[in-house]
Parts: sequence; structure tokens; C-alpha cells
Amino acid sequence: MEKKTESVTLNVKSTEQNTSKDTNSEKVVTSATTLPEDPIVPTLMFLGVILATLSVIVLGYFKGNMHLLTTLKAVREFYS
Repeated sequence: MEKKTESVTLNVKSTEQNTSKDTNSEKVVTSATTLPEDPIVPTLMFLGVILATLSVIVLGYFKGNMHLLTTLKAVREFYS
């Protein structure tokens, strides 16, 4: 059995050119968002939004005469 030596580049059809002009620069990783490192602050903000939303619903129910049947009748009249 004969051994044949082949060139590595013999079967290469095409190679892509390097389009980057600066190949030795380090990549700088930047964050798209600026979130606080303390997880308590976003949690408190989320709970504040939930509390505000529920308080508007409760106040609308008691002060604005927003009973379920009244609301459903109003929606039915609006869409008919």
C-alpha cells in the first residue's frame, strides 16, 4: 500500500476574506439594560404597581358604583 502525501489546501475551493480591520482588539461587553444590583428594589417596585392597580379597582368598585351586573350591561350596550 502506497502512502500519498496531499496538501491541506488542495481541496479548498474558496476562503472568505477577513473583513475586520482590527483583529487584535479586545471585545468590550456592554449591558443593554442598567438594572440595579440589589434585587429588593425591583421587587418593591413590582409590588407597588400591583398594589396601585388593585387599589384603583377596589376604589372604582365602591365609589364608582361598579357592580358586576352594571358593568356587564354597560359593555353589552356599548357593543350592540
